[in-house]
Amino acid sequence: MSGTSTDFQLVGSKNIAIIAGMQRILFDPSKAPKYLESQQSIACVSHAHSDHTAAFASSIEKYATEVTLDIHQALGGQTRKSKPVKLGDKIRISEGIDLHVHTAGHMLGAAQFVVEWNDRRLVYTGDLNLSSTLITEGAKPIPCDILLIEATYGRPDAIFPPREEVYSEIIEWTSCSLKSKKIPVFQVYAKGKAQELIRILNTYLTVPVVVDSTVAKVSDVYVRHGVPLEYITADTAAGREIMRRGDYVYLSPKRFNRRLFPSDQQFVQAKATGWARIFPMKNVDKAFILSAHADFQQLLHYVEKAKPEAVFLTCGDTTTFRVVLEKLKIKMVNAGRGVKQQKRLSDFI
Repeated sequence: MSGTSTDFQLVGSKNIAIIAGMQRILFDPSKAPKYLESQQSIACVSHAHSDHTAAFASSIEKYATEVTLDIHQALGGQTRKSKPVKLGDKIRISEGIDLHVHTAGHMLGAAQFVVEWNDRRLVYTGDLNLSSTLITEGAKPIPCDILLIEATYGRPDAIFPPREEVYSEIIEWTSCSLKSKKIPVFQVYAKGKAQELIRILNTYLTVPVVVDSTVAKVSDVYVRHGVPLEYITADTAAGREIMRRGDYVYLSPKRFNRRLFPSDQQFVQAKATGWARIFPMKNVDKAFILSAHADFQQLLHYVEKAKPEAVFLTCGDTTTFRVVLEKLKIKMVNAGRGVKQQKRLSDFI
Protein backbone atom coordinates (compact mmCIF):
# COMPACT_ATOMS: atom_id res chain seq x y z
CA MET A 1 0.00 0.00 0.00
CA SER A 2 2.90 2.30 -0.55
CA GLY A 3 1.76 5.84 -1.24
CA THR A 4 -1.64 5.43 0.40
CA SER A 5 -2.35 8.01 3.09
CA THR A 6 -3.54 6.77 6.45
CA ASP A 7 -5.53 9.08 8.69
CA PHE A 8 -6.58 9.06 12.30
CA GLN A 9 -9.80 10.65 13.38
CA LEU A 10 -12.15 10.80 16.30
CA VAL A 11 -15.75 10.56 15.14
CA GLY A 12 -17.84 12.12 17.90
CA SER A 13 -16.52 11.70 21.43
CA LYS A 14 -16.31 7.89 21.58
CA ASN A 15 -15.72 6.64 18.04
CA ILE A 16 -12.16 6.00 16.91
CA ALA A 17 -11.45 5.32 13.24
CA ILE A 18 -8.29 4.53 11.29
CA ILE A 19 -8.62 5.43 7.62
CA ALA A 20 -6.36 3.89 4.97
CA GLY A 21 -7.42 4.74 1.46
CA MET A 22 -11.02 3.51 1.21
CA GLN A 23 -10.68 1.19 4.23
CA ARG A 24 -12.00 2.38 7.59
CA ILE A 25 -11.41 0.51 10.84
CA LEU A 26 -13.45 1.46 13.90
CA PHE A 27 -12.48 0.34 17.40
CA ASP A 28 -15.30 -0.30 19.91
CA PRO A 29 -17.50 2.42 18.43
CA SER A 30 -20.43 3.60 20.53
CA LYS A 31 -22.29 3.49 17.23
CA ALA A 32 -21.35 3.35 13.58
CA PRO A 33 -22.13 6.72 11.96
CA LYS A 34 -24.30 6.46 8.86
CA TYR A 35 -21.64 7.89 6.57
CA LEU A 36 -19.22 5.17 7.75
CA GLU A 37 -21.81 2.42 7.33
CA SER A 38 -22.19 3.42 3.72
CA GLN A 39 -18.46 3.11 2.99
CA GLN A 40 -15.86 0.35 3.22
CA SER A 41 -15.74 0.03 7.00
CA ILE A 42 -15.18 -2.66 9.58
CA ALA A 43 -15.39 -2.58 13.38
CA CYS A 44 -13.23 -4.34 15.95
CA VAL A 45 -15.07 -5.21 19.16
CA SER A 46 -12.56 -5.81 21.94
CA HIS A 47 -14.73 -7.61 24.49
CA ALA A 48 -18.27 -8.39 25.66
CA HIS A 49 -18.94 -5.60 28.17
CA SER A 50 -21.97 -3.63 27.04
CA ASP A 51 -20.13 -0.29 26.79
CA HIS A 52 -18.00 -1.83 24.03
CA THR A 53 -20.53 -3.82 21.99
CA ALA A 54 -22.67 -1.15 20.32
CA ALA A 55 -21.14 -1.96 16.93
CA PHE A 56 -23.00 -5.27 16.88
CA ALA A 57 -26.17 -3.32 16.13
CA SER A 58 -24.66 -1.70 13.02
CA SER A 59 -24.70 -2.95 9.44
CA ILE A 60 -20.91 -2.93 8.99
CA GLU A 61 -18.69 -5.98 9.19
CA LYS A 62 -17.41 -6.78 12.72
CA TYR A 63 -14.42 -8.69 14.09
CA ALA A 64 -14.56 -10.12 17.61
CA THR A 65 -13.34 -13.25 19.36
CA GLU A 66 -15.58 -16.29 19.51
CA VAL A 67 -15.97 -15.88 23.27
CA THR A 68 -17.08 -12.25 22.89
CA LEU A 69 -19.67 -13.22 20.28
CA ASP A 70 -20.93 -16.15 22.37
CA ILE A 71 -21.36 -14.02 25.52
CA HIS A 72 -23.18 -11.30 23.59
CA GLN A 73 -25.52 -13.86 22.03
CA ALA A 74 -26.09 -15.67 25.34
CA LEU A 75 -27.55 -12.48 26.78
CA GLY A 76 -29.85 -11.90 23.82
CA GLY A 77 -27.63 -9.73 21.64
CA GLN A 78 -27.44 -9.92 17.85
CA THR A 79 -24.11 -10.42 16.10
CA ARG A 80 -25.04 -10.06 12.44
CA LYS A 81 -22.21 -9.66 9.93
CA SER A 82 -19.67 -10.64 12.59
CA LYS A 83 -16.54 -12.64 11.87
CA PRO A 84 -15.17 -14.69 14.78
CA VAL A 85 -11.44 -14.49 15.37
CA LYS A 86 -9.08 -16.17 17.80
CA LEU A 87 -6.28 -14.78 19.90
CA GLY A 88 -3.13 -15.05 17.83
CA ASP A 89 -4.90 -14.65 14.49
CA LYS A 90 -3.53 -12.53 11.65
CA ILE A 91 -6.13 -11.30 9.16
CA ARG A 92 -5.56 -9.57 5.82
CA ILE A 93 -8.43 -7.07 5.78
CA SER A 94 -7.42 -5.36 2.53
CA GLU A 95 -4.39 -5.03 0.30
CA GLY A 96 -1.42 -4.02 2.46
CA ILE A 97 -3.38 -3.88 5.77
CA ASP A 98 -3.13 -6.68 8.34
CA LEU A 99 -5.03 -7.07 11.60
CA HIS A 100 -3.50 -9.06 14.48
CA VAL A 101 -5.40 -10.25 17.56
CA HIS A 102 -3.73 -10.49 21.01
CA THR A 103 -5.06 -11.09 24.50
CA ALA A 104 -6.02 -8.03 26.55
CA GLY A 105 -6.35 -9.93 29.85
CA HIS A 106 -9.48 -7.98 30.79
CA MET A 107 -11.88 -10.93 30.65
CA LEU A 108 -12.18 -14.16 28.70
CA GLY A 109 -12.03 -13.34 25.00
CA ALA A 110 -10.91 -9.73 25.47
CA ALA A 111 -8.57 -8.66 22.67
CA GLN A 112 -6.00 -6.09 21.72
CA PHE A 113 -6.08 -5.27 17.99
CA VAL A 114 -2.92 -4.47 16.05
CA VAL A 115 -3.13 -2.83 12.63
CA GLU A 116 -0.05 -2.96 10.39
CA TRP A 117 0.33 -1.00 7.15
CA ASN A 118 3.24 0.67 5.31
CA ASP A 119 5.71 -0.67 7.92
CA ARG A 120 3.71 1.13 10.64
CA ARG A 121 1.99 -0.47 13.58
CA LEU A 122 -0.97 0.80 15.59
CA VAL A 123 -2.20 -0.93 18.76
CA TYR A 124 -5.67 -0.56 20.23
CA THR A 125 -5.74 -2.14 23.68
CA GLY A 126 -9.40 -1.80 24.64
CA ASP A 127 -9.74 -2.44 28.37
CA LEU A 128 -6.71 -4.39 29.53
CA ASN A 129 -5.14 -6.11 32.49
CA LEU A 130 -1.50 -7.15 32.67
CA SER A 131 -2.03 -9.47 35.66
CA SER A 132 -2.85 -13.10 35.00
CA THR A 133 -5.85 -14.50 36.87
CA LEU A 134 -7.15 -18.00 37.59
CA ILE A 135 -9.00 -17.71 34.28
CA THR A 136 -7.13 -15.38 31.94
CA GLU A 137 -3.56 -14.73 30.86
CA GLY A 138 -2.40 -11.18 31.44
CA ALA A 139 -1.86 -8.85 28.49
CA LYS A 140 1.65 -8.12 27.24
CA PRO A 141 2.83 -4.74 25.90
CA ILE A 142 3.07 -4.68 22.12
CA PRO A 143 5.74 -2.43 20.55
CA CYS A 144 4.10 0.07 18.21
CA ASP A 145 4.25 3.48 16.53
CA ILE A 146 0.80 4.61 17.68
CA LEU A 147 -0.81 3.38 20.90
CA LEU A 148 -4.51 3.75 21.63
CA ILE A 149 -4.79 2.80 25.29
CA GLU A 150 -7.35 3.07 28.06
CA ALA A 151 -6.57 5.06 31.19
CA THR A 152 -9.39 3.95 33.49
CA TYR A 153 -7.00 3.99 36.44
CA GLY A 154 -4.58 6.54 35.03
CA ARG A 155 -3.95 8.23 38.37
CA PRO A 156 -0.98 7.65 40.71
CA ASP A 157 -3.12 6.63 43.69
CA ALA A 158 -4.64 3.73 41.72
CA ILE A 159 -2.14 1.05 42.75
CA PHE A 160 -3.60 -2.42 43.29
CA PRO A 161 -2.30 -5.08 45.69
CA PRO A 162 -0.98 -8.38 44.30
CA ARG A 163 -3.84 -10.54 43.06
CA GLU A 164 -2.81 -13.48 45.23
CA GLU A 165 -3.21 -11.32 48.34
CA VAL A 166 -6.70 -10.30 47.28
CA TYR A 167 -7.62 -13.92 46.62
CA SER A 168 -6.49 -14.81 50.14
CA GLU A 169 -8.54 -11.97 51.63
CA ILE A 170 -11.65 -13.13 49.77
CA ILE A 171 -11.26 -16.70 50.93
CA GLU A 172 -10.57 -15.72 54.55
CA TRP A 173 -13.56 -13.36 54.69
CA THR A 174 -15.86 -15.92 53.05
CA SER A 175 -14.73 -18.70 55.38
CA CYS A 176 -15.15 -16.57 58.50
CA SER A 177 -18.60 -15.45 57.37
CA LEU A 178 -19.75 -19.02 56.80
CA LYS A 179 -18.37 -20.14 60.19
CA SER A 180 -20.42 -17.34 61.75
CA LYS A 181 -23.53 -18.78 60.07
CA LYS A 182 -23.82 -15.86 57.67
CA ILE A 183 -24.30 -16.11 53.93
CA PRO A 184 -21.69 -14.16 51.89
CA VAL A 185 -23.28 -12.19 49.04
CA PHE A 186 -21.05 -10.71 46.32
CA GLN A 187 -22.33 -7.94 44.06
CA VAL A 188 -20.09 -8.22 40.99
CA TYR A 189 -20.14 -7.72 37.23
CA ALA A 190 -21.88 -10.61 35.50
CA LYS A 191 -19.29 -10.72 32.71
CA GLY A 192 -15.79 -11.56 33.87
CA LYS A 193 -15.62 -10.64 37.54
CA ALA A 194 -18.32 -13.12 38.56
CA GLN A 195 -16.54 -15.96 36.77
CA GLU A 196 -13.22 -15.11 38.42
CA LEU A 197 -14.91 -15.19 41.82
CA ILE A 198 -16.58 -18.51 41.06
CA ARG A 199 -13.19 -19.93 40.13
CA ILE A 200 -11.60 -18.55 43.32
CA LEU A 201 -14.32 -20.11 45.48
CA ASN A 202 -14.21 -23.43 43.58
CA THR A 203 -10.43 -23.61 43.90
CA TYR A 204 -10.02 -22.90 47.60
CA LEU A 205 -13.38 -23.82 49.20
CA THR A 206 -15.98 -26.56 48.90
CA VAL A 207 -19.03 -24.36 49.55
CA PRO A 208 -21.77 -24.31 46.86
CA VAL A 209 -21.81 -21.17 44.71
CA VAL A 210 -25.29 -19.94 43.79
CA VAL A 211 -25.63 -17.36 41.01
CA ASP A 212 -28.41 -15.39 39.40
CA SER A 213 -29.54 -16.21 35.87
CA THR A 214 -27.41 -13.56 34.12
CA VAL A 215 -24.21 -14.77 35.77
CA ALA A 216 -25.20 -18.34 34.90
CA LYS A 217 -25.66 -17.55 31.19
CA VAL A 218 -22.22 -15.95 30.96
CA SER A 219 -20.63 -18.72 33.05
CA ASP A 220 -22.13 -21.33 30.71
CA VAL A 221 -20.15 -19.71 27.87
CA TYR A 222 -16.96 -19.81 29.93
CA VAL A 223 -17.48 -23.51 30.58
CA ARG A 224 -18.06 -24.20 26.88
CA HIS A 225 -14.73 -22.51 26.19
CA GLY A 226 -12.86 -24.71 28.62
CA VAL A 227 -12.96 -22.80 31.94
CA PRO A 228 -13.86 -25.19 34.81
CA LEU A 229 -16.58 -23.52 36.89
CA GLU A 230 -19.02 -25.08 39.34
CA TYR A 231 -22.17 -23.10 40.19
CA ILE A 232 -25.91 -23.52 40.64
CA THR A 233 -28.49 -21.15 39.19
CA ALA A 234 -30.68 -19.63 41.87
CA ASP A 235 -34.01 -20.02 40.07
CA THR A 236 -33.65 -23.78 39.54
CA ALA A 237 -34.96 -26.51 41.86
CA ALA A 238 -31.38 -27.35 42.91
CA GLY A 239 -30.62 -23.69 43.57
CA ARG A 240 -33.74 -23.13 45.65
CA GLU A 241 -32.98 -26.24 47.71
CA ILE A 242 -29.41 -25.13 48.46
CA MET A 243 -30.62 -21.67 49.43
CA ARG A 244 -33.26 -23.19 51.69
CA ARG A 245 -30.68 -25.30 53.53
CA GLY A 246 -28.16 -22.44 53.92
CA ASP A 247 -24.32 -22.62 53.83
CA TYR A 248 -23.69 -21.21 50.33
CA VAL A 249 -22.21 -18.15 48.61
CA TYR A 250 -24.39 -16.00 46.36
CA LEU A 251 -23.23 -13.92 43.34
CA SER A 252 -25.23 -11.38 41.38
CA PRO A 253 -24.64 -8.10 39.51
CA LYS A 254 -27.74 -6.67 41.19
CA ARG A 255 -28.02 -5.02 44.58
CA PHE A 256 -28.95 -7.38 47.38
CA ASN A 257 -32.70 -7.88 47.77
CA ARG A 258 -33.45 -9.42 51.16
CA ARG A 259 -36.94 -10.50 50.09
CA LEU A 260 -35.52 -13.05 47.65
CA PHE A 261 -33.88 -15.11 50.41
CA PRO A 262 -35.07 -17.25 53.34
CA SER A 263 -36.19 -15.06 56.24
CA ASP A 264 -34.26 -17.05 58.86
CA GLN A 265 -30.83 -16.48 57.26
CA GLN A 266 -28.28 -13.75 57.98
CA PHE A 267 -26.20 -12.17 55.24
CA VAL A 268 -23.00 -10.18 54.76
CA GLN A 269 -22.40 -8.26 51.56
CA ALA A 270 -19.25 -7.55 49.56
CA LYS A 271 -18.05 -5.95 46.34
CA ALA A 272 -14.93 -6.75 44.35
CA THR A 273 -13.74 -3.80 42.28
CA GLY A 274 -10.68 -1.68 41.64
CA TRP A 275 -12.69 1.41 42.60
CA ALA A 276 -12.47 0.21 46.20
CA ARG A 277 -8.87 1.43 46.13
CA ILE A 278 -10.04 5.00 45.48
CA PHE A 279 -13.59 5.42 46.78
CA PRO A 280 -15.42 4.12 49.86
CA MET A 281 -17.89 1.39 48.95
CA LYS A 282 -21.34 2.04 50.41
CA ASN A 283 -24.02 -0.44 51.45
CA VAL A 284 -21.62 -3.37 51.79
CA ASP A 285 -19.79 -4.97 54.71
CA LYS A 286 -16.56 -5.58 52.79
CA ALA A 287 -14.87 -4.37 49.62
CA PHE A 288 -12.03 -6.17 47.86
CA ILE A 289 -9.63 -4.41 45.49
CA LEU A 290 -10.02 -6.84 42.61
CA SER A 291 -9.93 -5.22 39.19
CA ALA A 292 -10.06 -6.44 35.62
CA HIS A 293 -8.20 -3.29 34.55
CA ALA A 294 -4.56 -2.29 34.57
CA ASP A 295 -3.64 -0.08 37.52
CA PHE A 296 -1.49 3.04 37.17
CA GLN A 297 1.80 1.15 37.36
CA GLN A 298 0.69 -1.35 34.72
CA LEU A 299 -0.39 1.43 32.36
CA LEU A 300 2.97 3.12 32.79
CA HIS A 301 4.77 -0.20 32.26
CA TYR A 302 2.81 -0.82 29.06
CA VAL A 303 3.71 2.56 27.58
CA GLU A 304 7.38 2.23 28.53
CA LYS A 305 7.64 -1.25 26.95
CA ALA A 306 5.58 -0.47 23.84
CA LYS A 307 7.74 2.61 23.13
CA PRO A 308 5.15 4.37 20.95
CA GLU A 309 5.95 7.63 19.20
CA ALA A 310 2.46 8.89 20.03
CA VAL A 311 -0.37 7.90 22.36
CA PHE A 312 -4.11 8.47 22.28
CA LEU A 313 -5.96 7.93 25.56
CA THR A 314 -9.32 6.35 24.79
CA CYS A 315 -11.00 6.75 28.18
CA GLY A 316 -10.51 7.16 31.92
CA ASP A 317 -8.38 9.64 33.84
CA THR A 318 -6.86 11.13 30.71
CA THR A 319 -5.93 14.47 32.28
CA THR A 320 -3.65 12.97 34.93
CA PHE A 321 -2.10 10.33 32.69
CA ARG A 322 -1.49 12.94 30.00
CA VAL A 323 0.92 14.69 32.39
CA VAL A 324 2.78 11.41 32.89
CA LEU A 325 3.15 10.94 29.15
CA GLU A 326 4.42 14.48 28.73
CA LYS A 327 7.15 13.73 31.28
CA LEU A 328 8.09 10.67 29.22
CA LYS A 329 8.32 13.00 26.19
CA ILE A 330 5.66 11.04 24.31
CA LYS A 331 3.46 12.92 21.87
CA MET A 332 -0.27 13.04 22.52
CA VAL A 333 -2.79 12.48 19.76
CA ASN A 334 -5.58 15.03 20.06
CA ALA A 335 -7.78 14.00 17.17
CA GLY A 336 -10.46 16.38 16.00
CA ARG A 337 -14.14 15.53 16.28
CA GLY A 338 -15.67 14.76 12.92
CA VAL A 339 -14.53 14.43 9.34
CA LYS A 340 -13.72 18.10 8.83
CA GLN A 341 -11.09 17.94 11.56
CA GLN A 342 -9.56 14.54 10.81
CA LYS A 343 -5.84 14.20 11.47
CA ARG A 344 -3.18 12.34 9.54
CA LEU A 345 -1.08 9.88 11.52
CA SER A 346 1.94 11.57 9.99
CA ASP A 347 1.02 14.65 12.06
CA PHE A 348 2.01 12.71 15.17
CA ILE A 349 4.86 10.39 14.16
